[in-house]
Amino acid sequence: MTAPSPSGQSQYSAHSEGSNALSVGQVVGNLVLKFFTGVGNVEKWSVWNWVPCGFVLVLCAVSVLLMPEGPWDQFVVAAVCLVLPLGATFWRAIWGRDRAIWRRALVSWGSVALAVIGLAQMVYLRAHGEVDVTGSTRIEPQSPAGDGATLRLTVDSETVRRHLRLTLGVEEGSVGTQSCAPDTTFDVALAGQQPEDANRSLTSGTAVDIALGGQSTDVRVVVTVHTLPGCLMDISVDSAVLHD
Repeated sequence: MTAPSPSGQSQYSAHSEGSNALSVGQVVGNLVLKFFTGVGNVEKWSVWNWVPCGFVLVLCAVSVLLMPEGPWDQFVVAAVCLVLPLGATFWRAIWGRDRAIWRRALVSWGSVALAVIGLAQMVYLRAHGEVDVTGSTRIEPQSPAGDGATLRLTVDSETVRRHLRLTLGVEEGSVGTQSCAPDTTFDVALAGQQPEDANRSLTSGTAVDIALGGQSTDVRVVVTVHTLPGCLMDISVDSAVLHD
């Protein structure tokens, strides 16, 4: 504190000295500089070189935690959008420090943008992606079915989707005493509805798409078997996938 001025007013002054006296603005400014370009006073702090890589790594970790169940091929785009920026920012931290400023900025901006796209894709798949529910599907009764028999197929899943892609398999119910599989077909429809033309006379291994009439977790399907008189057939679920 200084002595009172001749005019009778008191004047105060405060200052700090030393290399550790960094303001919040300086810290934020250094972070931004290093994150996007890697230049400025922060260049001597090697830890800042890993900030973009760490940020992308966090986005990748969140994406993995949000990853839903489903066919692996639907995750290709998200995986590319997450793996590429992780590798790019790792390269930037190890070998890219001596590159041109615009190259470092491009790698940082591009990597973060690509990782955000990958995260957004994973969020979308969690809400609208395909979900394999084959293991949650059951057919009743489980005894061999003859011509005109009606089977009830139920999907026990909390997943909400608008379509069910179903593939049924047909095998001989009495192996060695009959050969009816090539002449066996079936109709598929939601419970309480009539089969659509595209869902009639299906054969073993044929995939059929059933509209669920709005998002619902209560999926019940009726399968009507058509085979030769006297034949008994085993009907099984080869694949069941919920999707939008």
